Amino acid sequence: MRVAIIGGGPRGLWAAEELLGLARERGAAVDLHVIDDGRPGPYDPAQPEQWLLNVRSSVIRTGLGSFNEWRGADDPFPPRRAVGAFLAASWEALARHVPPRCQLTRHEGHVEKLEPRDGQWAVGGLLVDEVLLATGHTNTWPGAVQQADLPVPVVTPYPATNLAGIGPQDRVLVRGAALTFLDVIRACDPAVFLPVTRSGQLMQVKDAFDAPDIYAAGSRLLLDAPDTPALRAALDHTARQLCERAGRADLDWALGLVWRECYPALVERASYAGRDSLAGFGELGRRFERLAFGPPPESAEHLEQLVAAGKIDLTHLGRGDEDLADLVRELDVTVVVDAVLPPPGVVAGTLEARLVEQGLARLRPGTRGLDVAPDGTVVGQRNLAAVGRMTEDVVLGNDTLSRTLHDVIPRWARRLIPGPADAHGIPPLTARLEPWAAALRVDPTHCRALLAEFGSPVNVLHPGAMRDHVTELVDAGADRIFFARKANKALTFVDTVRDAGHGVDVASERELTQVLERGVPGERIILSAAIKPDRLLGLAIAHGVTISADSRAELARISALAGERTAFVAPRVALDPSLVPPTRFGERVEQWAGIGQVPGVEIVGLHVHLHGYSAADRSLALRECCRLIDMLVDAGHHPTFIDLGGGVPMSYLDDPAQWRGYHAARDAMLAGYAAPFTWKADPLTTVYPFHQAPVRGEWLREVLADGVAEMLSERGLRLHLEPGRSLLDGCGMILAEVAFVKERSDGVPLVGLAMNRTQCRTTSDDFLVDPLHITDRPPGPELEAYLVGAYCIEDELILRRRIRFPSGVRPGDIIGFPNTAGYFMHILESASHQIPLARNVVYPGTLDDIDRPTIQA
Repeated sequence: MRVAIIGGGPRGLWAAEELLGLARERGAAVDLHVIDDGRPGPYDPAQPEQWLLNVRSSVIRTGLGSFNEWRGADDPFPPRRAVGAFLAASWEALARHVPPRCQLTRHEGHVEKLEPRDGQWAVGGLLVDEVLLATGHTNTWPGAVQQADLPVPVVTPYPATNLAGIGPQDRVLVRGAALTFLDVIRACDPAVFLPVTRSGQLMQVKDAFDAPDIYAAGSRLLLDAPDTPALRAALDHTARQLCERAGRADLDWALGLVWRECYPALVERASYAGRDSLAGFGELGRRFERLAFGPPPESAEHLEQLVAAGKIDLTHLGRGDEDLADLVRELDVTVVVDAVLPPPGVVAGTLEARLVEQGLARLRPGTRGLDVAPDGTVVGQRNLAAVGRMTEDVVLGNDTLSRTLHDVIPRWARRLIPGPADAHGIPPLTARLEPWAAALRVDPTHCRALLAEFGSPVNVLHPGAMRDHVTELVDAGADRIFFARKANKALTFVDTVRDAGHGVDVASERELTQVLERGVPGERIILSAAIKPDRLLGLAIAHGVTISADSRAELARISALAGERTAFVAPRVALDPSLVPPTRFGERVEQWAGIGQVPGVEIVGLHVHLHGYSAADRSLALRECCRLIDMLVDAGHHPTFIDLGGGVPMSYLDDPAQWRGYHAARDAMLAGYAAPFTWKADPLTTVYPFHQAPVRGEWLREVLADGVAEMLSERGLRLHLEPGRSLLDGCGMILAEVAFVKERSDGVPLVGLAMNRTQCRTTSDDFLVDPLHITDRPPGPELEAYLVGAYCIEDELILRRRIRFPSGVRPGDIIGFPNTAGYFMHILESASHQIPLARNVVYPGTLDDIDRPTIQA
């Protein structure tokens, strides 16, 4: 999607941040173009230090964080140029954190017109899918003072350099006596300022009075007011209460405070259709804004000092309606400063006005503003939106720096980027589903039946893909595959590799006993347990199971236990730690090289246990093992294989862009730029590479490249592998029932599942594949929440990423965790609290033998 934002001020920045931030969270692709005319604005970093902010600095936030934290100070009314520097830094930060599938391009130029073209908009040389107008103040308007009408020079206040020619000899008539007038008197030093204004009044200085209960009650009255008289009565009533509390009789002072402190309620009541029932509200607003939104104290004090010193003459203040040429001659004026800004709403001569003239937009009846929906969409259009000053009267309170009065921009961004229709994590990491899992996902009746029979959670298993993965590895060069039983305890997987003519890697006496009972012969079993009690070793020796000897001391134990029998042993080799990460498993080549003939032991091969998934490390391991094989052969041994162990990579995700997007989102979160999308901002430092390439067969071909396969062939060696996770790719799904939907005490939404966190957990920090929301209920309101579990622990999280439910979620719905057969179901499962372990069911619904009483015993 290509989007143009016209205007690079605070509103344009917010829109760009919101759009790209939502694209980051929802995995969307956006080509964003921001077009700004480059005029010095109200936050020009080059403006005078004395030009102060007129709203409290505490309200200012961007994607970079809060303004006060950024500048390391909390002066409530700082120089506006400091805000300008903050906004510039915010644009730079945004450019540094553009999501991987997005682009941000900033253009300098003035947009004169928009042209609709086949459902798109032509903006200069760009053809875009969506336009957002955020143009702010125009710099010219028909009501401005024309130089041709006056006998003296006319200047405008911005930029401040326009005032540089005013000197101590000048008598300066200033048209307008609001906030711009205060800028003028702090930027030059003439003989005298002569302000004139139609209202005949200056703005009231900002004040404060703490009465939250009065303001809250007043806000409720304003929201309930049916018309303008009732609204005015609510204002008066609240102001009188304030005067009584403060012991002051100044009603204007109180009305100004009420208007300012209750402004969010006024905004809600008097925006969009709410304005239609408030006849005359505009005049009311103009009066009270003078009382509520006056200058900061420092600027007001400077004004009073100049008045006291005779540098400001207020005797002509109310003459703003008179002919300026006559006033100039009467008052002996030498310079006129036009300090009246263009009015709010649609101003003649602007881009917005031309859209109205062309019939592409309209004014809302009875207002000056462009008619827009609450998401900013221009009425009559579907891909044109407007925010800010041009919509005034339709939208009250277009404060350029505040992001709390309105949600127009977030609504607009959500319209452009609705996100995936299915439940997904922030950001999305979409599961790859085997056909059986895809069918189960869309069958809530079947899922409910499984939960009703077997309880929640239930592990649903399907060994179909396992056979394909075995074949893929054999075709790529492996001679025998040993399924790493520790990856999943279900016996259906043991049966599958047995029937395929391959073997099983076991790590405990119980695993070995069960595998033997399933009819797997000893020569197709390898015992790789880290700890091997004598009883386990005796069982392995008795059945001709190959034993991975972790050390020479363990080899001696095996020899002693063998007695008159023969133990088949594969010494476990640890590689040089200067070449690969150090390991607790095995001993170095040089340590094994010296073993001679060991009574009761036949060295049948070598075994390796490597961390990670590096093909280069495994190539190195095979080369080192071949070197050791040669030494062993020289010593009279007859090894026939090298077993590389596990670590055969797989990929849970099909889309590499999603995995890049996740890391970009995580980086932005850790940099403090993006809002946390994990529980308590957990950095999730240790996670499985949920997308990687190459995998399985292609990866094994890399391992065997560059002459490695030939080294094995020359020595007559077979290659064994012990994959677990990669054999179980696509072979399982966890189903759990939603038990409740609630909020944490601070309002964070929670979805409780009838399961505990150990039932979908490995030693990694989290399972990062998006869950599946399985339901046949009508859609409900969107919810973003964390999935929590059954253990009475504060951080009992099933997943630590926030999950978005576009259609809501309710108790009784079902959450599926796809592709969890490899390790996630069983490696850490716990029955704490006496909660039963999850049952294991072979799709479509047969209890796996591992859960039958005879097996469990």
